[in-house]
Amino acid sequence: MQIRRFRCNINCIFHKPYQRPAMANLDSIQSTFLDAVKKKLPANLSFVDELAEMLNISRDSAYRRIRGETVLSLDEVKVLVTNYRVSLDSLLSPNTEILSFHHQAVDQSSFNFGHWLKSILEKLDMITAFPETNKELVYYAKDMPIFYYFTFPELGAFKMFFWMKAVLNDSRYQHEKFKLDLIPKNYLDMGSKIWDRFAVLPSTELWSDETLNVTLKQIEYFYDCGYFVDARDAHVLLDQFSALLENIRLWTTAGTKDGKGKLNFYKNEILVAENTILFKMGEKRLVFLTHNIADLLTTSDETFCVRTEHFINNLLNKAVLISATGEKERSRFFNQMTEKIKEVREKIR
Repeated sequence: MQIRRFRCNINCIFHKPYQRPAMANLDSIQSTFLDAVKKKLPANLSFVDELAEMLNISRDSAYRRIRGETVLSLDEVKVLVTNYRVSLDSLLSPNTEILSFHHQAVDQSSFNFGHWLKSILEKLDMITAFPETNKELVYYAKDMPIFYYFTFPELGAFKMFFWMKAVLNDSRYQHEKFKLDLIPKNYLDMGSKIWDRFAVLPSTELWSDETLNVTLKQIEYFYDCGYFVDARDAHVLLDQFSALLENIRLWTTAGTKDGKGKLNFYKNEILVAENTILFKMGEKRLVFLTHNIADLLTTSDETFCVRTEHFINNLLNKAVLISATGEKERSRFFNQMTEKIKEVREKIR
């Protein structure tokens, strides 16, 4: 009786209540689940081969599972959920308000800041490797997109130090003041690689007048708290921030990031409450939300991704394109940003 009940539970997960004829169940939850797994794969990979290899079964057995002739075991479901990060929540619940997110919370043990940097690099590698030509990264920015900071070692190191000390409360930095050699070299190397991947990707970015304020306030805060070994280091960071801003001005004028990936740069007049990143890879969509500054919430839920894309498109329609065209608006925007840096420089003399 125990064995029979266990088998019934497995079938209840992947099939509607038993009905005849069996062919009516081909469009079952199992089919929907495997379709979701298939969408996670690059278009050039064989789904049958991937499924057979992942579950350690024959190609014929994989075909039977895809056709619904063989029910996936709970162990097989766990393998696919773990490796492809496909959730059963939205499949098992009729409530469309329930969404599934992958949560990456930074801590000092299982997922430290180094792991976080590596995860960013892996996500950029994923979209870079996607064979479709119509791929794009869309960034709705409260803070300057993190990729840009890594073009200057000291500026990138400062952002890392700030996050680890002030946000993540990393015990290694609680009694330390900022200096470049405190940051592990492999962190800086990963930051450089992150920029390299981002630079070649076509991107659309929405900035507002407040976008620079986050980092400027962080520099000012550390200066006021005495968290610089040498107060002149704060001015070095402002010099680099100013140089970075000038680089971005040149890239928006050219419409490419450092002569590589296409850059569509918009000035957004609407208040930005969060950093939202949308990956567009052919028909595939992936949304990243920042949470608690460094934590990432990720979902490929179709409904959520569609709503996010519609929301961003609505903002784009109300924003002003200042890359490649719109010289007057572009000059005004970057001049205002330059003035903000000058104001902070005056405060920390």
